[in-house]
Amino acid sequence: MFYFKKNQIIYYLLALIFPGLILGPFLPDLIISISVLIFLFYIFRKKNFSFFKKKPLKFFFIFCIYCIFITLLRAEDKLLSFESSLFYFRIGVFACLIWFLIEKNKKIINIFYNSLLVSFVILTIDGYYQFFNGSNILGFPLNGTRVSSFFGDELILGSYLSRLFPLFFAFFLVKKKKKN
Repeated sequence: MFYFKKNQIIYYLLALIFPGLILGPFLPDLIISISVLIFLFYIFRKKNFSFFKKKPLKFFFIFCIYCIFITLLRAEDKLLSFESSLFYFRIGVFACLIWFLIEKNKKIINIFYNSLLVSFVILTIDGYYQFFNGSNILGFPLNGTRVSSFFGDELILGSYLSRLFPLFFAFFLVKKKKKN
């Protein structure tokens, strides 16, 4: 059904994670969850579990089980605590998915790089526009002296840029290394 080499929609779906973060956490979480489910379906269909046999991933899953166990023992409101710790394992499976996709097709690095580049450029231009004009392209006003760009009332533009810049820089270095 979903063979990653022929069906490259998964690559572009994952590239929407970075712009999706601008809209809020729902879209990236949905993309990650759908991608992980497709990946698990593919892995179980092909019976290729080699990605789950690596030591770092085993340690991560042990850590996830430990978090769930601690939640069972110590949390006063277990239901609320399980909300954050129960599905933490999907991050490890998502890391396996990215590893799998990079092994199958190195083009995903370019797709991620371009996705981040477009997000950074649009946010930076809109941030400058908002700073100099008092409101951004969509009409969100300047909040005091802080620029928010497309984030609206949430003043997280700098956080978004600073947290994703190391990943952007890593993609840049990998692209540059491939050219040389």
